[in-house]
Amino acid sequence: MRIKVSIILFVFAAFAVSARAQRMEPPTGAPGDSVVYRSAVCFPKNEGEWIPQSQYKAVGRILRWAQANTGVPIVITGWADTSGTAAFNEQLSLRRARTVRNYLVKKGIAPERITFGGGGIDTGAESPEKARRAEVRGIIRLALADTPEVRAETESVPVKQEAEAGKVAPPVPAKEITVAEQQQAETTVKKEVQQAEQQTVTAKEKAEAIAAQPEQQPEQTVKITPETASSSSGRYLAVKTNLAAWAGTIMNLAADVQVSEHFSVELPVLWCPWYVSSKHAVKTFTIQPEARYWLSKPGKGHFFGVHAHVGWYSVKWNRDRYQDTDRPLLGAGISYGYLLPFNEHWAGEFTLGAGYANMKYDTYYNIDNGARIDTRTKNYWGITRVGLSVVYRFNLKK
Repeated sequence: MRIKVSIILFVFAAFAVSARAQRMEPPTGAPGDSVVYRSAVCFPKNEGEWIPQSQYKAVGRILRWAQANTGVPIVITGWADTSGTAAFNEQLSLRRARTVRNYLVKKGIAPERITFGGGGIDTGAESPEKARRAEVRGIIRLALADTPEVRAETESVPVKQEAEAGKVAPPVPAKEITVAEQQQAETTVKKEVQQAEQQTVTAKEKAEAIAAQPEQQPEQTVKITPETASSSSGRYLAVKTNLAAWAGTIMNLAADVQVSEHFSVELPVLWCPWYVSSKHAVKTFTIQPEARYWLSKPGKGHFFGVHAHVGWYSVKWNRDRYQDTDRPLLGAGISYGYLLPFNEHWAGEFTLGAGYANMKYDTYYNIDNGARIDTRTKNYWGITRVGLSVVYRFNLKK
């Protein structure tokens, strides 16, 4: 009888140790990211170079959150809708993420806090308007030692719980346990206890190793993109033609090149080699170089310019014809303009300028081989430049 009681108590102890070993099994899932903040900045179709005015409040809230939570890494992912090619949308989504990142850095957010990249087309978006965005998230990488599973599994079982577990009587076996079965059960229990202790030590070592290097976690989550090495955008280079000059039968072509962060230089050439009408016509060759200051950056939004003009001309107007003498028309002026982008490469440009011009010209009767009437010099003040142009932008890299 005493042997039977000893065997029963031994089997009960084996069940208790085995249950404890199962509770101490290490976690199988890898630690993940904890998203503590989420917001987005939406963009117009095919645009990503600047933040639209309708999103000023949204990006302002993101900035205030970033300033108040200086220890939280920031991940910015750009997205695009399904219109356009996949290659174009990949670049567009990257530009949108980079634009929001540059805004935050300009406002004082540390650049090493920010990871950004392009996600391409968002096929799961509710609408194209919601797909055209840069998603901003505040993300914390959880260390393994901080996860509740590890803390629960590495803590020792309270003595009180073990004592209470001892009060539960196991079911009485239906048959007597032999000495061989007793030895086999004892060996199995020892192996399970050793495995559980080894797994617990391994989990503790991993948790301590991760907790000892918290500063390296942000480096492990950095997404490498072609833009991380340099945040500079494309150098602005464009060619254009003025539709207002074409309306006057004057062929024209201009080039606009960025020379610094806010300045560009434009050189338009206007040429009309023929007389369109016997009564009203302009035959001219004119160049009108202009230096431009852009409020944002070259190729974007508003600009102010200073231009000069040099022109050779022969103008028919009703009875008379006016022709330059031994020197061309000379002058200068100031102008204002605005560039409105249509897509990545095409845009429209409006320009209006005023200034001064000096002309010395001969007046003839407006007939074949008409006699010269007189020679005059005129100082002109007024409109010197009108432009309604179609622009093609190359967006060369610096």
